[in-house]
Amino acid sequence: MYADDIFHTVPLWIVYLCTISYVLLALGIGALVGRHYRRKHGEQKESSIGSAVGATLGLLAFLLAFTFNMTASRFGDRKALLLTEVNAIYNAYLHADFLLPSEVGKAKKLLAEYADYRDYDPAETEITPEALAKVEMMQRQLWDIIDRHVAQDYDAGYLRQFVEPMSEVIRDHNSRVVVGLEYRIPRPIWLSMYFMTGLAMMVIGYQFGISRGGSPQVSVALALTFATVILLIADLDRATEGLLLVDHRPIHEMNEHIQREEQRRLKGIRPWES
Repeated sequence: MYADDIFHTVPLWIVYLCTISYVLLALGIGALVGRHYRRKHGEQKESSIGSAVGATLGLLAFLLAFTFNMTASRFGDRKALLLTEVNAIYNAYLHADFLLPSEVGKAKKLLAEYADYRDYDPAETEITPEALAKVEMMQRQLWDIIDRHVAQDYDAGYLRQFVEPMSEVIRDHNSRVVVGLEYRIPRPIWLSMYFMTGLAMMVIGYQFGISRGGSPQVSVALALTFATVILLIADLDRATEGLLLVDHRPIHEMNEHIQREEQRRLKGIRPWES
């Protein structure tokens, strides 16, 4: 169900170090080939090499920009879906008042537990199939309340007030799972990105070898630059790892608000009472 190939399971710090090593290796190979060509065939025109370097770097820049935009767009989708789910959970809690008096307390208690369970720190909490199964079980319990109202021919207009936000809760959860855990950068794009990066670095290294230019400092700077860009793309692509995580503060604040209201309800304090 989840993206579990090497591009999505290797820790980000390993991605960074491996990319640096890969770029330095490609530069070194290109430089060795360039020096060998210079010794065997003499000097080569700089203009032809410069054109090849420019074209290769241009294509690489296009691919990196395309991939970055793809991941940044999905990062924005994850933020929007979180806010939508927050609103849906809170609306469902409020609209539970439209249910039968005997079911209001059960629905609100379950929704308070649901909100508390959905309030987690993505940097510290691992999302497992068991955790997702528990969320689905709680959703099933809430939907069972709706089924009981249908069996009793409860007023459709009142019931709809609770059904609609509950449907949104379930839909938004499923959307967050799919967008956050299943939608990732496809493997062919990762392979193309690393292939183009290696090819571009080899061409630059070849230019260094032919022209007797370049230096270790320049090579390291290139490696760090491209590795940082690729690390940023990989970080954006992962919903549960890295530094660029969606801020869960809205769902935390919503949970705190619901827990306060639930405590007031259990104490018999009306919403309009201080």
